[in-house]
Amino acid sequence: MTKIYILLIISSVTASVGQVFFKLAKGNVFNPFVVIGLLMYGLSTLLWIYALKYLPLSKVYPFTFLTFGLVLLLSYLIFNERLNLLNMLGVILILIGVYLSVK
Repeated sequence: MTKIYILLIISSVTASVGQVFFKLAKGNVFNPFVVIGLLMYGLSTLLWIYALKYLPLSKVYPFTFLTFGLVLLLSYLIFNERLNLLNMLGVILILIGVYLSVK
């Protein structure tokens, strides 16, 4: 089962990276970054579907919330967007929620 949870984390990472590429496209749907973002989302979806083969939806779905925290972190690192205490507290609560939901 650990392998499936790792794949779900990778799925969240690829979805988050896809969001970053969409932002890099600057709203231009013909920008190559849009294609890369869509590929990231596609990979994320395939991993998600694979996980559903082995785990119930109620265990898989909470991993989607990890993307919120990952996008926040990537936005800070790549786009120099500001983080505040409430953002960080929200991410901590998300991590706790995902942990509790898979137990």
